[in-house]
Amino acid sequence: MNGDLTAIRAILFDLYGTLLDVRSVEAACAGVAADAAAFTQLWRAKQLEYTFLRTLMGRYVDFWQVTRDALEYSAERFGVALDPARREALMAAWLRLASFPDAPEALAALDGAGRTLGVLSNGSPPMLDAALAHSGLRAHFAHVLSADAVRVYKPHSAVYQLGCDALGLLPHQVLFVSSNGFDVAGAAHFGFAVCWANRAGVPADRLDQIPRLQIRSLGELVAALRGPL
Repeated sequence: MNGDLTAIRAILFDLYGTLLDVRSVEAACAGVAADAAAFTQLWRAKQLEYTFLRTLMGRYVDFWQVTRDALEYSAERFGVALDPARREALMAAWLRLASFPDAPEALAALDGAGRTLGVLSNGSPPMLDAALAHSGLRAHFAHVLSADAVRVYKPHSAVYQLGCDALGLLPHQVLFVSSNGFDVAGAAHFGFAVCWANRAGVPADRLDQIPRLQIRSLGELVAALRGPL
């Protein structure tokens, strides 16, 4: 689905699951559980669940601690005893996530066309710095914004407001790109023009919010934004 993009002045990207493939954690989990894919899926699900619950309860801890707590739960659920060295090795996998294959080329094209680009993520600043440095994507972004600044998590509107404040723009002037359904809905509710990177072709969440664009690859975003904004 397409829409008018003439008001867009900057593009913000979610990081985890949008530019960086969280499934790459699975390689680190291979020696931990017999079903590394299921272990990784549970870890990620609990990581997100804890951000929602902590925001609702007003019990903020940063994303590194959320990730550690989710790991501890997952290990207990799978009956896995983690020694300190293995625990830290698993946590470190979040600092070395692989980028999706389409991300470097698409970001280079958007950056080269003079777009103002930024990251808006739940990740804590050290996590974002490490992951972006490892992936080689950091140089494309004028802004790297963390929910840690407002001590709540997406889809809370205060997180999306960070983008407007940093860019000096109104919500409708910002295109926000995410692969996560809750993030797409939250950003659209806030007022961003939203692009849903729906790589898996899954159904839309029933949250009464429709993205401006829906793409299967970031290359499609580059094509949609050809020409002056």
